[in-house]
Amino acid sequence: MKISKTNKIALVLVIIAIIFGACAKILKNNPTINRIKYECGGPDDGRFTVGANNIRLMYGFPIPASTSHFVVKVNDKFASNYKGLGSTVTYICTTKKFKTVGNKKFSEMEFSFENIKIKQRLVPVNDDLVEVDSLTPCRYYRIEYEFENNKAQAAEVGFQLLIDNMIGDNDAPKLDADGKKIGVETRFQGADVPKQVFLYRTENDLSDHTAEILTDKAAATKPDELAIGRWPYFHNIIWDYTPSGGTYGDAAVFLRWNAKSIPANGSKKVAVYYGMARKMNKQKKYVSEVVGMQSVFTEKENTNFLVDTVYFDNANATLSKEFIANLDKRLVGRDLQKVVGIIIEGHTDAKGTDDANVEYSRKRAKVVKDYLIKKGVAEFKIVPKGFGEMYAKQTEDSQKNGNAKDRNAVLMMYYKE
Repeated sequence: MKISKTNKIALVLVIIAIIFGACAKILKNNPTINRIKYECGGPDDGRFTVGANNIRLMYGFPIPASTSHFVVKVNDKFASNYKGLGSTVTYICTTKKFKTVGNKKFSEMEFSFENIKIKQRLVPVNDDLVEVDSLTPCRYYRIEYEFENNKAQAAEVGFQLLIDNMIGDNDAPKLDADGKKIGVETRFQGADVPKQVFLYRTENDLSDHTAEILTDKAAATKPDELAIGRWPYFHNIIWDYTPSGGTYGDAAVFLRWNAKSIPANGSKKVAVYYGMARKMNKQKKYVSEVVGMQSVFTEKENTNFLVDTVYFDNANATLSKEFIANLDKRLVGRDLQKVVGIIIEGHTDAKGTDDANVEYSRKRAKVVKDYLIKKGVAEFKIVPKGFGEMYAKQTEDSQKNGNAKDRNAVLMMYYKE
């Protein structure tokens, strides 16, 4: 049958309409394609780091770069304020703001996902967990999340929070749960979830800087699960996980509140306290001290002026003369008192054992840190982290013979002009 020119044009237009309709449906049903436009309400991801008296209690402080994040589950969909969890998890962000109630000021950030409004609050509290003016010293932050259901029907909402711990210069602090030392990756559930977790700079020494998590006091909402283990493992978890039971380093604490139904126009809250544990002397008496908690949020537009990489020989953690000369040249004329903070990430190739590689990566980060201290950068501003072989090529040849490009330390300096 012969088709007229007019009918051919009509047929082409119909086909084009079908294609555009299909593409629109794909875009609508695939949040990973248009997620920034649809789910992201502003430039900030809300991730934060915490310190006290210039001592870091979370990795990153005082630098606007955080390795802690949350994941929210709404029915069978997931979202996070961390971009690195893959296409099945929608990235959500917001606009940073502060809320004032009377003379009390605290940070409050709003996110939105699947018609669920999520409010994140960092509320300063004192030794007795009573809210205080943000301008006065405080012992803890109440880290709080409120979920408002704006759907026309009930929604199942679950939530998990990852805290990447670093106490002072110790990126692998040892932990205890309700007074019991935890030396291996451990998962607590239900009634076994500890009410108090200590994170020691010096193991079992409350006279040194120690962070503290409270899960079952005052306005805290005891999580359904709490896990202690390695940040490199926990930071990629979307929902399901099984701790290895092996020795942990680079410690992190993982908290989860299981999915529960929130009725239409209803809400619920979850919260924990995180801050500086009270110091104790050798006579087991608490020492009077003033503690000022500080929080720093990640920033999309940061002030870093320098990113550099130093490479190492196999099984080696010695700085090359070339790197030292290059770094010295780039620091000429810079006032190092204006450094906000420096992150140093140590890496290895895939050759050797995991434990040995983590140790080498820490040594590589440390040797860069030590050099910067000699140059005049304050030690508390330098944040080293050993990633081991986490980002190394894992080919059979790389595991057998190594890969020179993977043996490095990356330096990122944040600087205020």
